[in-house]
Amino acid sequence: MEALTVRRAWPAGRVLALVLALLLLATSGAGSALIYESLDLRTAPDEYNIAAWEVRNLPGKWLFLFGQLFRGKPSLAEENEALVRFFELTREIDALERATSDAEQRGLSPDPQRTASLAEKRRERDRIENQVEAAIEGRLTRVLEQQRIERSFLFLPAVVWPPVDFEFTDAPRTLAVSPRERIELKGTSLLREDLSLAQIEAIEAGKGAEGLSALAFPTSGIGAYPTIVDYAADYRAAVETAAHEWTHNYLFFRPLGFSYYDSYDLRAMNETVADLVGRELAEAVVAAWPLPGATSAPRAPTPGVDVGAELRRLRGEVDALLAQGQVEAAEALMEQRRRELAAQGFTIRKLNQAYFAFVNLYAGAAGNPAATNPIGPKVDELRRRTGSLREFVRIAGGLTSVAGLDRALAELQ
Repeated sequence: MEALTVRRAWPAGRVLALVLALLLLATSGAGSALIYESLDLRTAPDEYNIAAWEVRNLPGKWLFLFGQLFRGKPSLAEENEALVRFFELTREIDALERATSDAEQRGLSPDPQRTASLAEKRRERDRIENQVEAAIEGRLTRVLEQQRIERSFLFLPAVVWPPVDFEFTDAPRTLAVSPRERIELKGTSLLREDLSLAQIEAIEAGKGAEGLSALAFPTSGIGAYPTIVDYAADYRAAVETAAHEWTHNYLFFRPLGFSYYDSYDLRAMNETVADLVGRELAEAVVAAWPLPGATSAPRAPTPGVDVGAELRRLRGEVDALLAQGQVEAAEALMEQRRRELAAQGFTIRKLNQAYFAFVNLYAGAAGNPAATNPIGPKVDELRRRTGSLREFVRIAGGLTSVAGLDRALAELQ
């Protein structure tokens, strides 16, 4: 095999790449620390610092890619082997973490054998993580090229921009806040990923003391750069999250993404577009590169009720009560329905005004079944009327209002 051939001298390109890699390695740590301090990227104690994440993690991926010049690209079989093992380890780690958490809540002493096993599995996963990320990034990039979702710069050939780049990590939670007297998303912030449930509930209670409804949602990913992707136990789920968050990176360079925080409606349009694109890209990747021998993450038992229909009906009842000023009655009804859903196999930690306000951002067919936002069906219809995913993201990316979405639909009739 060529990888085993001994060579007396490296090509000039490899020597140059090695020099650049060593320079980057020597400067990235010090540079990151300098940027962190000079830009004052510190946040409140419970908040997640996105800017600091980017400063810390951007150099590492490019160092790994430089290293691939000397290691050589793994074969498809080697990629698949690493992917299968990575998701197996994640499922095993998740199970051990749940067992550890349960024991702590019962006041039991740590199990040394479980602790040692958890540490070893995390180390093994860390060793293959960069290879797994590179494999998924490469596959997503090739699908995007095939779909011609690219950009041209001046006289240069079209490329996928920004490059697909993500990191597996424990993702932060999103704290959503709504007034109690109506369902309206007033703000969101990111919470540190290492907060305990007791700490999270204390933060939520603090917002409650201010007369607000609050709920901290687990996130599967955040559209930073590199993108944050929560450790997934399933190949398809990981690809879909990476694709969803890359779509946010892509849209950032278009009017829709650049206007993300201008209004609630634009946030809903962004998230619905990213849901649709992420799902389609993931389907294409999994179809082109199936994972032989992979075991999917175990699915939760199917609830004995149509959860989406029940939650949408509840949303209507809650809106009616709030319109009459019956805040306590609305909150009591939500808690009652939460318990009923749990008895039928669907668990929600907390069901309140903030819950409905936040999930309404994910309004399309690929989004949250509890969403009632009319923007979702409109974006779904835009996708149906466009002939290709490339045309869909071109049109959707240029939108800056719901009125613009309506005009685009009318033009495609």
